[in-house]
Amino acid sequence: PEIIANIKLLSLNMTVSQISDFRATYFFKWILGVINHQQLLIEIDATDLCQSNFVQRHKVLKVLKQIDHSLIKITIENVDSSKKTYRIIKPYLPYTDFLKFDIQSFKKSPSHWIDITLAHWQRFASKEGTVPIVGKVENADHVALADQLNINLRQGYAYGEPKRI
Repeated sequence: PEIIANIKLLSLNMTVSQISDFRATYFFKWILGVINHQQLLIEIDATDLCQSNFVQRHKVLKVLKQIDHSLIKITIENVDSSKKTYRIIKPYLPYTDFLKFDIQSFKKSPSHWIDITLAHWQRFASKEGTVPIVGKVENADHVALADQLNINLRQGYAYGEPKRI
């Protein structure tokens, strides 16, 4: 109880299997009761979503449509530059608050073709009101790319190492 009183945002990484489970909605109600009025953020890994079968993805979409987005925010993380990822994630965008990109997956060698650029993703996300976040920002080039794209939410060693608070 002492720790929970200090929490402003509780972030939970959840798998597709956990979210598609019939008990997920009960879990969300329970956790909201425990954390009181703090914000709950659920993070779903894009790779997990892409590797899941159609039935599981459909169940996840159904859950995302049902939750109260004023109390529970949804992030899809580790979004990459592939068309496959875009095709699978596109139906989730209206129910997703944040897309977290690994900036390094958009920095390829000159001989490597990038299907969907970070700028394309940013446009797709903004149409749905989804906020982009860039992660693994580690050097001045990464910072410059985030600046160029006007992405203000960033994570990475370029901004300091994790610290105990």
